[in-house]
Amino acid sequence: MKKFKTKDNFNRFFEKHLSVIDLIHECGYKAYFIGGCVRDAVMGVQASDFDIATNATPEDIINMFTDVRKTGIEFGTVTVKTATGSYEITTFRKEYGYSDNRKPDKVVYAKSLYDDVRRRDFTVNALAYDGKYVYDYFNGIEDIQRKIIKTVGSPKRRFSEDALRILRAARFASTLDFSIEDKTSESMKRCAHLLRSISKERIFSELSKMIAGGESLKILFDTGIADYIFLYPHHINQDNLKKGSYKCRLADVFCKYPSADMAVEELKNLRADNKTVGTLYDILIFLNSDTDEMSVRKLLSEIGLDNVSVLLEFSGQSRDVLDKIVKEGYITGINELAISGHDIMAMGYPKESIKDIKWFLFNKVIYDISLNKKEILQDLLNNCPIEKH
Repeated sequence: MKKFKTKDNFNRFFEKHLSVIDLIHECGYKAYFIGGCVRDAVMGVQASDFDIATNATPEDIINMFTDVRKTGIEFGTVTVKTATGSYEITTFRKEYGYSDNRKPDKVVYAKSLYDDVRRRDFTVNALAYDGKYVYDYFNGIEDIQRKIIKTVGSPKRRFSEDALRILRAARFASTLDFSIEDKTSESMKRCAHLLRSISKERIFSELSKMIAGGESLKILFDTGIADYIFLYPHHINQDNLKKGSYKCRLADVFCKYPSADMAVEELKNLRADNKTVGTLYDILIFLNSDTDEMSVRKLLSEIGLDNVSVLLEFSGQSRDVLDKIVKEGYITGINELAISGHDIMAMGYPKESIKDIKWFLFNKVIYDISLNKKEILQDLLNNCPIEKH
């Protein structure tokens, strides 16, 4: 084990969060920031999530803090909320048996930090920080410096324990611009079939993080992972768009599919939410047809001006229609309607119907901004299918 005394330029990343582990220390227990937040600090990046490992039990933590949620107490995890943030605090633990390649069959509290970090996925995530020192049992700092993703211990064992780690390795390599260590990469290929045991929702969550970051999906194909994720991997665009929102980038991934319907089938298979599926469909139809005012107005209402501009640039289509709409004015959300909830209730509609009524009106106004006047909107409600009191 290597132990490094930290300096101010490292400590500053944790400055406002130290009070949490300080309290645990004051109560006679050990506590460490663990995993990604320590990795990010080593890389000079400010983390947004802070996880803590401790030898205190969940019951001990509940007695220390006033706002505690039992978010994963069966695995020794509680979530503590303080004025400085929200923290997942987990008791040191050992894990036994992974019959479903997803989660441990049995969890036992451990006595030492070493027992806890040795069960973790990658060396770069097996770093701990107690407010003064960084503890590095598996050369994680060296691997960060070498820009290497490498499992803690046997890669085959790590991936068999939780097959989602295969996709996490790909995501970390892509988002951090690291390479994957040879043995780890080889095991990813050999264990890729285990992804079949992982829920589509978990897979899509990891995939979304890669896409949202504008990272290349090429690594999924180099390691054979893509064949176990997608229905039609040969249609996937591996080089992701670097600009625009997540939904723009998602559309770029699926832009080479022969039809929008096939892309929708792919997304539904990945258990994407209905709103994401609907927006993707609209974007793909937009990209594969002539730019007309109605389609541009609809897309503006869904993804906003900046993202429509990105899509026009990406597809090589003219901006003339968009420029015309911007000059005339457009609406991007129900809060921009010229009628309030109080106005709607004054007409006799129940409070619980306000949102549905606003969406009814919104879907009229997006195609004709001149309708966005209070009196006109009130007249439109005469044809609203929602009943009054």
